[in-house]
Amino acid sequence: MLNPKALIHLMKHHLTQGEDYKATGDALLERMKDWETLAALVLAAATDTATEAESQGLHTEHSCRNVAVLLRSKVKLEPAEAQRRTRLVHELPKLAATRERMYAGEISGRHALVISDAVKRVPADRREEAEQYLARVAPTMHPRDLMVAGKYLRSVLDPDGTFRDEQEAVARRELRMASDQDGSLHIKGVFPLIAGQKIKTVLDALAKPRTVDGEKDPRTAGQRYADAFEEVIDLAMATRDLPETGGRRPTVVVTMDFEKLLAMLGSGTTATGDRASAGLVRQTCCDAGIIPTVLGGDSEPLDLGRERRTASVAQRKALAVRDKGCAFPGCDRPPAWTEAHHVWHWIDGGPTDLDNLVLLCVYHHHVMHEDEWTIVFEHGIPSVIPPRWIDVEQKPLRNIRVDYPLTL
Repeated sequence: MLNPKALIHLMKHHLTQGEDYKATGDALLERMKDWETLAALVLAAATDTATEAESQGLHTEHSCRNVAVLLRSKVKLEPAEAQRRTRLVHELPKLAATRERMYAGEISGRHALVISDAVKRVPADRREEAEQYLARVAPTMHPRDLMVAGKYLRSVLDPDGTFRDEQEAVARRELRMASDQDGSLHIKGVFPLIAGQKIKTVLDALAKPRTVDGEKDPRTAGQRYADAFEEVIDLAMATRDLPETGGRRPTVVVTMDFEKLLAMLGSGTTATGDRASAGLVRQTCCDAGIIPTVLGGDSEPLDLGRERRTASVAQRKALAVRDKGCAFPGCDRPPAWTEAHHVWHWIDGGPTDLDNLVLLCVYHHHVMHEDEWTIVFEHGIPSVIPPRWIDVEQKPLRNIRVDYPLTL
Protein backbone atom coordinates (compact mmCIF):
# COMPACT_ATOMS: atom_id res chain seq x y z
CA MET A 1 0.00 0.00 0.00
CA LEU A 2 1.29 3.45 -0.96
CA ASN A 3 1.96 5.53 2.14
CA PRO A 4 0.81 9.14 1.61
CA LYS A 5 3.30 10.29 4.23
CA ALA A 6 6.16 8.95 2.10
CA LEU A 7 4.82 10.87 -0.90
CA ILE A 8 4.48 14.01 1.25
CA HIS A 9 8.09 13.65 2.37
CA LEU A 10 9.22 13.20 -1.23
CA MET A 11 7.30 16.27 -2.38
CA LYS A 12 8.69 18.44 0.42
CA HIS A 13 12.19 17.36 -0.54
CA HIS A 14 11.50 18.26 -4.16
CA LEU A 15 10.23 21.72 -3.24
CA THR A 16 13.32 22.48 -1.17
CA GLN A 17 15.50 21.72 -4.19
CA GLY A 18 13.84 24.32 -6.45
CA GLU A 19 15.03 22.71 -9.68
CA ASP A 20 12.29 23.85 -12.05
CA TYR A 21 14.66 26.40 -13.56
CA LYS A 22 16.51 23.51 -15.18
CA ALA A 23 13.56 22.84 -17.48
CA THR A 24 12.81 25.20 -20.39
CA GLY A 25 10.41 25.44 -23.33
CA ASP A 26 8.38 22.34 -24.11
CA ALA A 27 10.08 20.42 -21.34
CA LEU A 28 8.71 22.93 -18.83
CA LEU A 29 5.25 22.62 -20.39
CA GLU A 30 5.41 18.83 -20.09
CA ARG A 31 6.36 19.17 -16.44
CA MET A 32 3.31 21.41 -15.87
CA LYS A 33 1.10 18.76 -17.46
CA ASP A 34 2.70 16.05 -15.36
CA TRP A 35 1.93 17.95 -12.15
CA GLU A 36 -1.72 18.23 -13.19
CA THR A 37 -1.80 14.50 -13.86
CA LEU A 38 -0.35 13.90 -10.43
CA ALA A 39 -2.93 16.24 -8.88
CA ALA A 40 -5.72 14.28 -10.59
CA LEU A 41 -4.32 11.01 -9.30
CA VAL A 42 -3.98 12.38 -5.77
CA LEU A 43 -7.63 13.50 -5.90
CA ALA A 44 -8.67 10.05 -7.12
CA ALA A 45 -6.81 8.48 -4.21
CA ALA A 46 -8.33 10.98 -1.78
CA THR A 47 -11.78 10.11 -3.14
CA ASP A 48 -11.13 6.41 -2.50
CA THR A 49 -10.07 7.17 1.06
CA ALA A 50 -13.14 9.35 1.67
CA THR A 51 -15.35 6.59 0.23
CA GLU A 52 -13.88 4.07 2.67
CA ALA A 53 -14.22 6.54 5.55
CA GLU A 54 -17.91 6.90 4.77
CA SER A 55 -18.45 3.14 4.48
CA GLN A 56 -16.88 2.67 7.93
CA GLY A 57 -19.04 5.44 9.39
CA LEU A 58 -16.00 7.46 10.44
CA HIS A 59 -18.01 10.67 10.33
CA THR A 60 -20.36 9.42 13.06
CA GLU A 61 -17.39 8.57 15.29
CA HIS A 62 -16.37 12.22 15.08
CA SER A 63 -19.92 13.51 15.65
CA CYS A 64 -20.24 14.71 12.04
CA ARG A 65 -23.56 14.50 10.20
CA ASN A 66 -21.95 13.18 7.01
CA VAL A 67 -18.65 12.86 5.22
CA ALA A 68 -18.89 16.43 3.86
CA VAL A 69 -18.92 17.76 7.44
CA LEU A 70 -16.02 15.45 8.28
CA LEU A 71 -14.00 16.87 5.40
CA ARG A 72 -14.77 20.41 6.56
CA SER A 73 -14.15 19.98 10.25
CA LYS A 74 -11.29 17.48 10.31
CA VAL A 75 -9.56 17.80 6.92
CA LYS A 76 -10.20 21.59 6.86
CA LEU A 77 -11.58 21.77 3.33
CA GLU A 78 -13.67 24.82 2.53
CA PRO A 79 -17.40 23.96 2.35
CA ALA A 80 -17.78 24.09 -1.45
CA GLU A 81 -14.78 21.81 -1.99
CA ALA A 82 -15.97 19.40 0.71
CA GLN A 83 -19.31 19.19 -1.08
CA ARG A 84 -17.60 18.49 -4.41
CA ARG A 85 -15.53 15.72 -2.83
CA THR A 86 -18.66 14.19 -1.36
CA ARG A 87 -20.32 14.25 -4.77
CA LEU A 88 -17.35 12.34 -6.20
CA VAL A 89 -17.70 9.76 -3.44
CA HIS A 90 -21.37 9.20 -4.29
CA GLU A 91 -21.48 9.72 -8.06
CA LEU A 92 -18.18 8.43 -9.44
CA PRO A 93 -19.01 4.73 -8.84
CA LYS A 94 -21.98 5.11 -11.24
CA LEU A 95 -19.76 6.47 -14.04
CA ALA A 96 -17.47 3.64 -15.11
CA ALA A 97 -15.84 5.35 -18.10
CA THR A 98 -15.39 8.61 -16.22
CA ARG A 99 -13.89 6.85 -13.22
CA GLU A 100 -11.44 5.07 -15.50
CA ARG A 101 -10.30 8.37 -17.02
CA MET A 102 -9.94 10.03 -13.64
CA TYR A 103 -8.04 7.12 -12.14
CA ALA A 104 -5.68 7.27 -15.13
CA GLY A 105 -4.96 10.90 -14.28
CA GLU A 106 -6.44 12.07 -17.61
CA ILE A 107 -9.23 14.26 -16.22
CA SER A 108 -9.84 16.27 -13.06
CA GLY A 109 -12.56 16.01 -10.48
CA ARG A 110 -14.20 19.04 -12.10
CA HIS A 111 -14.43 17.15 -15.38
CA ALA A 112 -16.00 14.18 -13.62
CA LEU A 113 -18.70 16.31 -11.98
CA VAL A 114 -19.50 18.07 -15.28
CA ILE A 115 -20.02 14.66 -16.87
CA SER A 116 -22.19 13.55 -13.97
CA ASP A 117 -24.38 16.66 -14.25
CA ALA A 118 -24.76 16.20 -18.00
CA VAL A 119 -25.61 12.51 -17.81
CA LYS A 120 -28.34 13.13 -15.22
CA ARG A 121 -30.23 15.23 -17.77
CA VAL A 122 -30.16 12.59 -20.52
CA PRO A 123 -32.96 9.98 -20.88
CA ALA A 124 -32.19 6.96 -18.71
CA ASP A 125 -31.82 4.58 -21.67
CA ARG A 126 -29.12 6.78 -23.25
CA ARG A 127 -27.07 7.66 -20.15
CA GLU A 128 -24.41 5.00 -20.54
CA GLU A 129 -23.86 5.99 -24.15
CA ALA A 130 -23.69 9.67 -23.22
CA GLU A 131 -21.27 9.07 -20.36
CA GLN A 132 -18.90 7.06 -22.55
CA TYR A 133 -18.89 9.78 -25.19
CA LEU A 134 -18.22 12.60 -22.72
CA ALA A 135 -15.52 10.61 -20.93
CA ARG A 136 -13.82 10.01 -24.27
CA VAL A 137 -13.68 13.70 -25.23
CA ALA A 138 -13.09 15.10 -21.72
CA PRO A 139 -9.25 14.86 -21.78
CA THR A 140 -9.21 17.23 -24.79
CA MET A 141 -11.31 19.96 -23.10
CA HIS A 142 -11.34 22.11 -20.02
CA PRO A 143 -14.45 21.72 -17.82
CA ARG A 144 -16.38 24.69 -19.23
CA ASP A 145 -16.02 23.46 -22.82
CA LEU A 146 -17.01 20.01 -21.63
CA MET A 147 -20.15 21.54 -20.13
CA VAL A 148 -21.04 22.99 -23.53
CA ALA A 149 -20.45 19.57 -25.12
CA GLY A 150 -22.78 18.04 -22.54
CA LYS A 151 -25.50 20.56 -23.34
CA TYR A 152 -25.16 19.83 -27.06
CA LEU A 153 -25.33 16.09 -26.44
CA ARG A 154 -28.47 16.60 -24.37
CA SER A 155 -30.09 18.55 -27.22
CA VAL A 156 -29.37 15.67 -29.62
CA LEU A 157 -30.49 12.83 -27.35
CA ASP A 158 -33.46 14.66 -25.82
CA PRO A 159 -34.67 17.57 -28.01
CA ASP A 160 -37.70 18.19 -25.81
CA GLY A 161 -35.39 18.54 -22.82
CA THR A 162 -34.11 21.86 -24.11
CA PHE A 163 -37.60 23.35 -23.84
CA ARG A 164 -38.00 21.92 -20.34
CA ASP A 165 -34.65 23.40 -19.34
CA GLU A 166 -35.77 26.81 -20.57
CA GLN A 167 -39.00 26.62 -18.60
CA GLU A 168 -37.15 25.56 -15.47
CA ALA A 169 -34.68 28.44 -15.93
CA VAL A 170 -37.55 30.93 -16.22
CA ALA A 171 -39.09 29.54 -13.02
CA ARG A 172 -35.74 29.93 -11.20
CA ARG A 173 -35.22 33.56 -12.17
CA GLU A 174 -34.76 35.93 -9.28
CA LEU A 175 -32.92 39.05 -8.17
CA ARG A 176 -32.09 39.75 -4.53
CA MET A 177 -30.79 43.02 -3.13
CA ALA A 178 -29.51 43.89 0.34
CA SER A 179 -27.51 46.77 1.79
CA ASP A 180 -24.65 46.29 4.24
CA GLN A 181 -23.72 48.50 7.17
CA ASP A 182 -21.93 51.10 5.02
CA GLY A 183 -24.86 51.38 2.60
CA SER A 184 -23.25 49.41 -0.24
CA LEU A 185 -25.78 47.42 -2.25
CA HIS A 186 -25.21 43.70 -2.74
CA ILE A 187 -26.95 42.09 -5.70
CA LYS A 188 -27.38 38.40 -6.44
CA GLY A 189 -29.39 37.24 -9.42
CA VAL A 190 -30.26 34.28 -11.62
CA PHE A 191 -31.51 34.98 -15.16
CA PRO A 192 -32.73 32.60 -17.88
CA LEU A 193 -30.71 32.16 -21.06
CA ILE A 194 -31.84 35.02 -23.30
CA ALA A 195 -32.19 37.52 -20.47
CA GLY A 196 -28.73 36.53 -19.25
CA GLN A 197 -27.26 36.91 -22.70
CA LYS A 198 -28.76 40.39 -23.07
CA ILE A 199 -27.36 41.48 -19.71
CA LYS A 200 -23.95 39.97 -20.41
CA THR A 201 -23.72 41.49 -23.89
CA VAL A 202 -24.42 45.00 -22.61
CA LEU A 203 -22.12 44.74 -19.59
CA ASP A 204 -19.30 43.16 -21.62
CA ALA A 205 -19.43 46.08 -24.05
CA LEU A 206 -19.40 48.71 -21.30
CA ALA A 207 -16.82 46.97 -19.11
CA LYS A 208 -14.00 47.03 -21.64
CA PRO A 209 -10.80 48.51 -20.17
CA ARG A 210 -10.40 52.23 -20.78
CA THR A 211 -7.25 54.32 -20.68
CA VAL A 212 -6.41 57.56 -18.91
CA ASP A 213 -3.75 59.50 -20.84
CA GLY A 214 -2.50 56.29 -22.41
CA GLU A 215 -2.16 54.51 -19.07
CA LYS A 216 -3.65 51.05 -18.47
CA ASP A 217 -7.09 51.01 -16.86
CA PRO A 218 -6.37 50.65 -13.10
CA ARG A 219 -9.75 49.05 -12.35
CA THR A 220 -10.15 45.36 -11.71
CA ALA A 221 -12.53 43.39 -13.91
CA GLY A 222 -15.08 43.40 -11.09
CA GLN A 223 -14.83 47.17 -10.72
CA ARG A 224 -15.28 47.66 -14.47
CA TYR A 225 -18.43 45.55 -14.47
CA ALA A 226 -19.77 47.45 -11.44
CA ASP A 227 -19.20 50.74 -13.29
CA ALA A 228 -20.84 49.27 -16.39
CA PHE A 229 -23.92 48.32 -14.37
CA GLU A 230 -24.10 51.87 -13.03
CA GLU A 231 -23.91 53.24 -16.59
CA VAL A 232 -26.86 51.05 -17.60
CA ILE A 233 -28.89 52.39 -14.67
CA ASP A 234 -27.96 55.98 -15.56
CA LEU A 235 -29.09 55.41 -19.14
CA ALA A 236 -32.38 53.91 -17.98
CA MET A 237 -33.03 56.81 -15.62
CA ALA A 238 -32.42 59.29 -18.43
CA THR A 239 -35.28 57.89 -20.53
CA ARG A 240 -38.87 59.05 -20.34
CA ASP A 241 -40.33 55.55 -20.56
CA LEU A 242 -39.86 54.56 -16.91
CA PRO A 243 -42.59 54.90 -14.28
CA GLU A 244 -42.96 58.41 -12.93
CA THR A 245 -41.07 57.58 -9.72
CA GLY A 246 -37.97 56.49 -11.61
CA GLY A 247 -38.07 58.15 -15.01
CA ARG A 248 -35.70 60.98 -14.18
CA ARG A 249 -32.24 61.71 -12.83
CA PRO A 250 -31.86 61.11 -9.09
CA THR A 251 -33.27 63.81 -6.82
CA VAL A 252 -30.89 64.56 -3.98
CA VAL A 253 -32.23 65.99 -0.73
CA VAL A 254 -29.19 67.39 1.09
CA THR A 255 -29.66 66.79 4.79
CA MET A 256 -26.32 68.08 5.98
CA ASP A 257 -24.96 71.41 6.98
CA PHE A 258 -24.56 73.47 3.81
CA GLU A 259 -21.33 75.10 4.97
CA LYS A 260 -19.82 71.67 5.63
CA LEU A 261 -20.91 70.56 2.17
CA LEU A 262 -19.10 73.53 0.64
CA ALA A 263 -15.99 72.82 2.72
CA MET A 264 -16.03 69.07 1.89
CA LEU A 265 -16.40 68.18 5.56
CA GLY A 266 -18.59 65.67 7.34
CA SER A 267 -21.32 63.61 5.74
CA GLY A 268 -24.99 63.70 4.87
CA THR A 269 -27.85 61.27 5.27
CA THR A 270 -29.67 59.59 2.37
CA ALA A 271 -33.37 58.82 2.24
CA THR A 272 -32.59 55.30 3.47
CA GLY A 273 -30.64 56.56 6.49
CA ASP A 274 -27.21 55.69 5.10
CA ARG A 275 -24.34 58.12 5.44
CA ALA A 276 -22.74 59.73 2.38
CA SER A 277 -19.54 61.76 2.47
CA ALA A 278 -19.54 65.40 1.42
CA GLY A 279 -17.31 64.50 -1.54
CA LEU A 280 -19.77 61.89 -2.80
CA VAL A 281 -22.69 64.30 -2.38
CA ARG A 282 -20.85 66.99 -4.36
CA GLN A 283 -20.09 64.54 -7.17
CA THR A 284 -23.72 63.43 -7.30
CA CYS A 285 -24.78 67.07 -7.50
CA CYS A 286 -23.11 67.35 -10.92
CA ASP A 287 -26.06 65.81 -12.74
CA ALA A 288 -28.85 65.32 -10.21
CA GLY A 289 -31.80 67.37 -9.11
CA ILE A 290 -31.10 69.37 -5.94
CA ILE A 291 -33.88 70.31 -3.53
CA PRO A 292 -32.71 72.60 -0.71
CA THR A 293 -34.44 71.78 2.55
CA VAL A 294 -34.57 73.86 5.73
CA LEU A 295 -34.68 71.65 8.84
CA GLY A 296 -35.84 72.47 12.38
CA GLY A 297 -34.02 71.54 15.54
CA ASP A 298 -35.44 68.01 15.51
CA SER A 299 -34.56 67.50 11.84
CA GLU A 300 -38.16 68.28 10.94
CA PRO A 301 -38.47 69.67 7.38
CA LEU A 302 -39.70 73.26 7.68
CA ASP A 303 -39.34 74.45 4.10
CA LEU A 304 -38.81 72.45 0.90
CA GLY A 305 -37.47 74.45 -2.02
CA ARG A 306 -37.96 73.92 -5.73
CA GLU A 307 -35.66 71.65 -7.74
CA ARG A 308 -33.05 73.58 -9.71
CA ARG A 309 -29.69 73.59 -11.54
CA THR A 310 -29.88 70.47 -13.79
CA ALA A 311 -29.01 70.89 -17.45
CA SER A 312 -32.10 71.51 -19.56
CA VAL A 313 -33.17 69.30 -22.45
CA ALA A 314 -31.98 71.97 -24.88
CA GLN A 315 -28.61 72.20 -23.14
CA ARG A 316 -28.20 68.42 -23.22
CA LYS A 317 -28.84 68.49 -26.98
CA ALA A 318 -26.31 71.29 -27.44
CA LEU A 319 -23.73 69.40 -25.36
CA ALA A 320 -24.30 66.28 -27.47
CA VAL A 321 -23.62 68.29 -30.63
CA ARG A 322 -20.52 69.92 -29.17
CA ASP A 323 -18.90 67.07 -27.19
CA LYS A 324 -20.35 64.15 -29.21
CA GLY A 325 -20.19 62.01 -26.08
CA CYS A 326 -17.76 61.76 -23.18
CA ALA A 327 -15.26 64.59 -23.67
CA PHE A 328 -12.40 62.79 -21.89
CA PRO A 329 -9.52 62.06 -24.32
CA GLY A 330 -9.75 58.57 -25.79
CA CYS A 331 -13.24 57.77 -24.48
CA ASP A 332 -15.90 56.59 -26.96
CA ARG A 333 -19.03 56.72 -24.77
CA PRO A 334 -21.97 58.32 -26.68
CA PRO A 335 -24.00 61.26 -25.31
CA ALA A 336 -26.78 59.02 -23.95
CA TRP A 337 -24.25 57.33 -21.63
CA THR A 338 -22.90 60.53 -20.09
CA GLU A 339 -23.58 62.97 -17.28
CA ALA A 340 -23.45 66.77 -17.46
CA HIS A 341 -20.49 67.80 -15.31
CA HIS A 342 -20.18 71.35 -13.94
CA VAL A 343 -16.55 72.43 -14.48
CA TRP A 344 -17.00 75.15 -11.85
CA HIS A 345 -19.10 73.17 -9.40
CA TRP A 346 -22.65 74.39 -9.10
CA ILE A 347 -22.48 73.92 -5.34
CA ASP A 348 -19.62 76.47 -5.33
CA GLY A 349 -21.59 78.98 -7.39
CA GLY A 350 -20.89 77.70 -10.90
CA PRO A 351 -23.62 78.46 -13.44
CA THR A 352 -25.56 75.88 -15.44
CA ASP A 353 -24.34 77.34 -18.74
CA LEU A 354 -22.91 75.59 -21.79
CA ASP A 355 -19.47 77.12 -21.20
CA ASN A 356 -19.45 75.55 -17.72
CA LEU A 357 -20.83 72.11 -18.67
CA VAL A 358 -19.11 69.10 -20.22
CA LEU A 359 -20.30 65.56 -20.90
CA LEU A 360 -18.46 62.80 -19.02
CA CYS A 361 -19.16 59.08 -18.68
CA VAL A 362 -19.48 57.56 -15.19
CA TYR A 363 -15.88 56.35 -15.09
CA HIS A 364 -14.26 59.58 -16.25
CA HIS A 365 -16.60 61.57 -14.03
CA HIS A 366 -15.05 59.72 -11.09
CA VAL A 367 -11.57 60.39 -12.51
CA MET A 368 -12.30 64.10 -12.81
CA HIS A 369 -13.46 64.35 -9.21
CA GLU A 370 -10.78 62.20 -7.62
CA ASP A 371 -7.56 62.48 -9.63
CA GLU A 372 -6.90 66.24 -9.93
CA TRP A 373 -7.74 66.55 -13.62
CA THR A 374 -9.11 69.95 -14.70
CA ILE A 375 -11.09 71.23 -17.67
CA VAL A 376 -10.64 74.45 -19.62
CA PHE A 377 -12.53 75.80 -22.63
CA GLU A 378 -10.74 76.87 -25.79
CA HIS A 379 -13.01 78.61 -28.30
CA GLY A 380 -15.97 77.14 -26.43
CA ILE A 381 -14.70 73.54 -26.70
CA PRO A 382 -13.48 71.58 -23.64
CA SER A 383 -9.86 70.52 -23.19
CA VAL A 384 -8.67 68.34 -20.33
CA ILE A 385 -5.50 69.11 -18.35
CA PRO A 386 -3.87 66.15 -16.59
CA PRO A 387 -2.38 66.44 -13.09
CA ARG A 388 1.38 67.08 -12.80
CA TRP A 389 2.10 63.54 -11.68
CA ILE A 390 0.90 62.39 -15.11
CA ASP A 391 2.29 65.24 -17.24
CA VAL A 392 4.69 67.75 -15.71
CA GLU A 393 3.97 70.23 -18.51
CA GLN A 394 0.21 69.69 -18.13
CA LYS A 395 -0.48 69.99 -21.85
CA PRO A 396 -4.23 70.27 -22.64
CA LEU A 397 -5.72 67.14 -24.20
CA ARG A 398 -8.87 66.76 -26.27
CA ASN A 399 -11.07 63.93 -27.39
CA ILE A 400 -10.41 63.31 -31.09
CA ARG A 401 -14.14 63.82 -31.79
CA VAL A 402 -13.85 67.54 -30.93
CA ASP A 403 -10.29 68.08 -32.18
CA TYR A 404 -11.24 68.91 -35.77
CA PRO A 405 -13.82 71.60 -34.88
CA LEU A 406 -11.28 73.22 -32.55
CA THR A 407 -8.69 73.36 -35.33
CA LEU A 408 -11.17 75.14 -37.57
